[in-house]
Order: sequence, then structure tokens, then C-alpha cells
Amino acid sequence: MEKVFAYICASAETAPRILKRYCRKVYELGYVPICPALNDAQYLALSNSDELRDLHSIALQKLARCRMLVVCGKEISHDMSVEIGFAEKRHLICTTLDGLARIQDAEDAGIE
Repeated sequence: MEKVFAYICASAETAPRILKRYCRKVYELGYVPICPALNDAQYLALSNSDELRDLHSIALQKLARCRMLVVCGKEISHDMSVEIGFAEKRHLICTTLDGLARIQDAEDAGIE
């Protein structure tokens, strides 16, 4: 069975070790985590304004291919708001990491 792609929406200031934890939790819940902030920042020079712009463009392209957006963290940054708005316009599921865990708990309990 193919797993659903879940876009990890987190602040640009989130440390890579925290992003890895978010991705791990999403993976453990049965989804494929897509995290441009963790993956694409490894090969793009974020100090270069053109490449930073490319990072945002690449992230939105990846988000467009996902079925859901998972908001991670306590604060919502401007860039996160843009991603959330983009997801809502495309009628993607938008939830939090805790919400995703509750969905999984309900599915495990047989509640629909």
C-alpha cells in the first residue's frame, strides 16, 4: 500500500535535529515526510537570495504534490503562513503533528 506524502511545515529557524524528530514522528504515524527545510537546505546556499527564493519555489512545488500539510512547532512564521494558505487553496488537509497522531489513534481504534 502506498503511503500518503505529508509536508512538514516548520519555521526556517527550526534546528535540523528538531526537523528530523518531526519527520521521524510523521514516518512512525505511517506517512512519507516531505521536509524541504531539512533536505533542500543541504544543497542550496541560503545566504544567496536567488537560491533562497528557489528554496521557497521548490518547497511549494513539493507541497503541491502532497495530500496534507503538517504544522510543526508552537509559532507560525510568515513563510509557514504562506505554505498554509497555499495548501488551503488546493484543499489539502492541514493539521498539526498532534492532530495527525489523534487521527492515527482514531483509525487504530476503528473510529471513522
